[in-house]
Amino acid sequence: MTRRLLTAVLLCGFFAACGDDGPAVSAAPTATATAAGPVTLRNCGLEVRVEAPPQRAVALSQPATEILLALGLEDRIAGANARKDELLPAQQAGYAKVPKLPAEAVSFERVLKAEPDFAYSTFRWSFSDEGVAPREKFEQLGVPTYLSTSECTAQQSAQPKALTIDDVYAEITDVARIFGVEERGAQVVADLKQRMQTAAAGLKAEDVSLLWWYANPKTPYIAGCCGAPGIMTKALGATNANEANRALWPEISWEAILEMDPTVLVLADMKRSDEGAAAEEKIRLLESDPVASRLTAVREKRYIIVPAVEMDPGLRNVDGIEKVAAGLRELGL
Repeated sequence: MTRRLLTAVLLCGFFAACGDDGPAVSAAPTATATAAGPVTLRNCGLEVRVEAPPQRAVALSQPATEILLALGLEDRIAGANARKDELLPAQQAGYAKVPKLPAEAVSFERVLKAEPDFAYSTFRWSFSDEGVAPREKFEQLGVPTYLSTSECTAQQSAQPKALTIDDVYAEITDVARIFGVEERGAQVVADLKQRMQTAAAGLKAEDVSLLWWYANPKTPYIAGCCGAPGIMTKALGATNANEANRALWPEISWEAILEMDPTVLVLADMKRSDEGAAAEEKIRLLESDPVASRLTAVREKRYIIVPAVEMDPGLRNVDGIEKVAAGLRELGL
């Protein structure tokens, strides 16, 4: 029995009825299999074993999709979840070839209709009952999973260690190994390292404190010490105003932020309708709130805007470093 047929049989046995949740995701062209053998690695406390390079992967977050595209694997993506931002121009042609999963929260059944042989996400939420499904459910159906090590620990929990750019490189290397494209992975990492060396060259930001606002207007999600904003802050030679908090995205009151009084506010620009999502909405809220409007950065209009995805661990962190470095120079900092 072929793997695809076996997957179909398992799906119909797992659910009471097949085909009740919309049309199936169209199949991506099958890429040529490589000669790579089984790959076994430890990932967030679980052993992941992939018998052969995946041919029908599902990417359950935008950073995961971008890493697969950077590795030239668009023909091996059977489904990609909704993006929160536009992809980089160099990746848009590849993304156009990829079958899309629903724009809103996608069900486990819907993902399995893509007949995946591998599931990958950079968000812990994707592998939960509230998201798509726990990793164990995928594994029960013979679908290996990979979760970014940046989210082995829940976002609101104290992180055991700060994420580094080497963790991002290691993730790219892991995924390249799983798909049997190690040389391409090494080239992607080498390119990122080269850009990292020049991104903040000559920038003297030792006296600059940055506060990274992701979302939520009343009690904002502000980057703690240990996630992707920590990587970018360190690369810029600046200070994270919320460095003492070890959660990835803790909720912080405006009163507490006023006490920090950061030099610059880095605002995530989200292309969705939530209040406080788009950058212009964030600025309106900052300048109208009786507490936030007292911040020095607000009075001086020291804002730097980056796409939200660049605050998530992944390839785009280097783009974020480049944008914030340029913004600091424009602000005369």
